[in-house]
Amino acid sequence: MVLVGLLLIAAAAGFTIDVFAQNTASVDVDVLGRTFAVDPGWLVVAGAVAVAVLLVGVRLVVAGVARARGRRATLRTAQRATRERDQLAQQLAVERAERDGGQEVTTEHDARSSPAPGVPTDGTGSDGTEGRPGRVAR
Repeated sequence: MVLVGLLLIAAAAGFTIDVFAQNTASVDVDVLGRTFAVDPGWLVVAGAVAVAVLLVGVRLVVAGVARARGRRATLRTAQRATRERDQLAQQLAVERAERDGGQEVTTEHDARSSPAPGVPTDGTGSDGTEGRPGRVAR
């Protein structure tokens, strides 16, 4: 592959040098309503630049499409995980209700539960800061 690539580069360089060396007469080129007299070699250079710009544009489009596809796949995965989490939470609530003797199933915070050990309940953080427990003030 590398050898073929090097041969193509050499052929393109040889072609460009031949166009510059063999064609000394000027060519009139109309661009955006203006006429320019240029050597034919500069037409080859302009074509190479146009191809390079085209390839950069194609690369940007392909990268953008791949990025959007990846973001959509991540979003679908997150939505599936959310649905599964909600379903499992509902199943857990039903099982707990059945275990506790048929109490009403609620999804709100159970008033009987207490915070984790060492977490103050007076609204201050574990380091004495105001706000959520364990939040560090900056």
